[in-house]
Amino acid sequence: MTGGMHDLEPARAAETSPPEEPRPSGEPRLSEEPRLPEAVIPTRTQELPDLSQTDASDADLGDAQILEMNRRFAEVRRSVGALEKVLLQGPRLFSRHDLAEQRDIPPRLTSVYWRSLGFTPVDEDTVVFTEEDSYAIGDLAEIVQDGRLSERGFESITRGLGFHMGRLAMWITEALVDEAKSRGDMDDGEARQRMLEEIPDLLDVLESQVMFAFRRQLAAYTARAGSEALHRDTDELFPLQRAVGFADLVQFTRLAQDLPGAELADMVGRFESICRDIISVGGGRVVKTVGDEVMFLADTPEDGAQIAVSLSETITDTPNLPPVRVGLAWGSMFSRYGDVFGPTVNLAARMESVARPGTVAVDRETAQAVEKALPGGFLVDDGEDVDLHGIGEVHVAALRRGSWAPLDLGL
Repeated sequence: MTGGMHDLEPARAAETSPPEEPRPSGEPRLSEEPRLPEAVIPTRTQELPDLSQTDASDADLGDAQILEMNRRFAEVRRSVGALEKVLLQGPRLFSRHDLAEQRDIPPRLTSVYWRSLGFTPVDEDTVVFTEEDSYAIGDLAEIVQDGRLSERGFESITRGLGFHMGRLAMWITEALVDEAKSRGDMDDGEARQRMLEEIPDLLDVLESQVMFAFRRQLAAYTARAGSEALHRDTDELFPLQRAVGFADLVQFTRLAQDLPGAELADMVGRFESICRDIISVGGGRVVKTVGDEVMFLADTPEDGAQIAVSLSETITDTPNLPPVRVGLAWGSMFSRYGDVFGPTVNLAARMESVARPGTVAVDRETAQAVEKALPGGFLVDDGEDVDLHGIGEVHVAALRRGSWAPLDLGL
């Protein structure tokens, strides 16, 4: 856990704060008084006094709110410190210089690893790494040093881990906060304190679920890559044939200004949940979500059409959700960094921006691909020629359901 409680300041003035306790003499140290940057200053985990019990003469007399704030500060600080001990699995022992000397890990790779995970860079003499850190960095660095992985691949993989694990950590902690709020009469601060107390009991289950989900997802993606390895005459610039779609809530900006934060978050959560269910059941994959927009892929034109039309139909029929605009295109693209790129992706995004609320916009080539794959399954109107920004004139038509049955979500 980085950051610790360094940026939490007690409400009491500095002269009334309790003196800092000395470092325990038995704590391992490889450099004298290591200077840690703000993002990695460790949280002390010793039992702190209950500041609400301090004699009133030491504080502003009668100011119960300040005393309560300091009591909660001490409670949170203890919880974060205890949780950090569990998560980091040991004290910070090593600097980058120490890892180079004792574990033969090049300081350059340690720096790249730490930065790519999303943490504030540290100089080579700052003691920040634990024993577990040294094993994690060393295992990946060894693959680079023996030539199985380039430094470019090392950085790319580490950046992916940092981004997605950071997002997952944020998702889980906020889900637990929301759960605590929904179970009882708690304000946000109380719910966050409850989250800190619950995570240690959930940690083993969460870790096993992360590994399970990763292995299942890796199996699915490698199987797909295996089938593509058999393709012949692929376009090396844009080798993947995919349906790509964008779905965007109408008038979200206005709603974001008018709705309270909790209601807005609930609306976005319902939108994203519906989208993920439909895309998964329809045989597609979510590429990314950004608030009011979701981007998805499908392997066939007909799957892409089913997902796109189902999104439009379902969200239109969902109470308290605005309609969506959907843009869908079939064609070639390439994939990097968990995303896809190319003219087909740009086309789908531009068509989503001009689609009418509650409809799916497709270009002529996509409409033809869907009809060829599933005759009569989906229908298109006559459409019109539209000048799409950065692309030019494209014949855009609205796609709707024909003879193909709606998705059975099984919910």
